[in-house]
Amino acid sequence: MRVGDIACGRSGDKASTLDLTLVARDEAAYRLLERTLTAERAQAEIAKAVPGTLRRYELPKLLALKYVIDGALPGGVYATLHAGLHWQKAATYVLLDMEIEPEQAGS
Repeated sequence: MRVGDIACGRSGDKASTLDLTLVARDEAAYRLLERTLTAERAQAEIAKAVPGTLRRYELPKLLALKYVIDGALPGGVYATLHAGLHWQKAATYVLLDMEIEPEQAGS
């Protein structure tokens, strides 16, 4: 299954920092995402399109995982060579399009 089958995403920026957040549809989906979308795995996927160091924050009461990537938008959203706000949405889609194994839900 794709991450987007069990979560939605949003993106934002502050200067050169990109913020990507995934919100799970329920607690079981959150637990699956929390186990499978580690910072290392997300970094490996995002690094294909985004420079910078990724950090992950867990927000269990919101059923959300936040990924913050320092240096992703050199010069800020208006000065970077990346395609601005549309690029942020594309970066979120990279996470939403990742494949995960549904049988991991019971582990």
